[in-house]
Amino acid sequence: MRVFLIDFENVHSEGMTGVDHLSELDEVVIFYSNNADSISFDILHKLMFCKSKLSYYKIKRGGKNALDFQLSCYLGYRIRKDPDAEFYIISKDSGYDFIMDFWDCGYINTEPVIRRFNNIKTLLQWVDSQKKQKERAINSLDALIKNSEVPETESEFIPKEEEEPLNFTPSPEEAETAASLMSDAKNSHGLYINMVKRFGQKKGREIYGYFKSEYQSMLRSKKEEEKNQI
Repeated sequence: MRVFLIDFENVHSEGMTGVDHLSELDEVVIFYSNNADSISFDILHKLMFCKSKLSYYKIKRGGKNALDFQLSCYLGYRIRKDPDAEFYIISKDSGYDFIMDFWDCGYINTEPVIRRFNNIKTLLQWVDSQKKQKERAINSLDALIKNSEVPETESEFIPKEEEEPLNFTPSPEEAETAASLMSDAKNSHGLYINMVKRFGQKKGREIYGYFKSEYQSMLRSKKEEEKNQI
């Protein structure tokens, strides 16, 4: 489930671009005020045929940052109500990033997915990009694991005295989790920290070492793609 919290006072109709591509599993919550209570006919038409659930909250008692505070309070309420949902704030206001930092700092025993984007269309493009990166990572990990496995028919012919200690090989579940961490990490240091947090110090270091070269190769490929898009 994805919940889109719209700071309409900040992004106006432009922030709603892409709303017609949402599904019935999504929910859109629009926060607006007297300072921003008009919507373009084009977006209104898209909202009428939007598949997602829609709800609206008008800020009745205004003031500086009133909408921001009320949206942030509502976010906390929804995280408590729907802990497994993904939350996306649609706003250009970077002040919301401090709200995301709060939830990332471990003050509360939960790790909600919270992101901020300027409009829904950009968000959906990012989600699609992340999905493709994760698929590439999983495919690469599958290939690495497959190449590291020794066929039983060959292992039977290895003399006992010449056997070497087997290298560490992650389980399919660990590989899938590692692929997700690789797609989210911004750099090698961040990946290492997340591996240790998820798997513990010893196992995290082993899994990081196993996928380190593959991750660095992914980063190089990503930078090349970004250069070609410029």
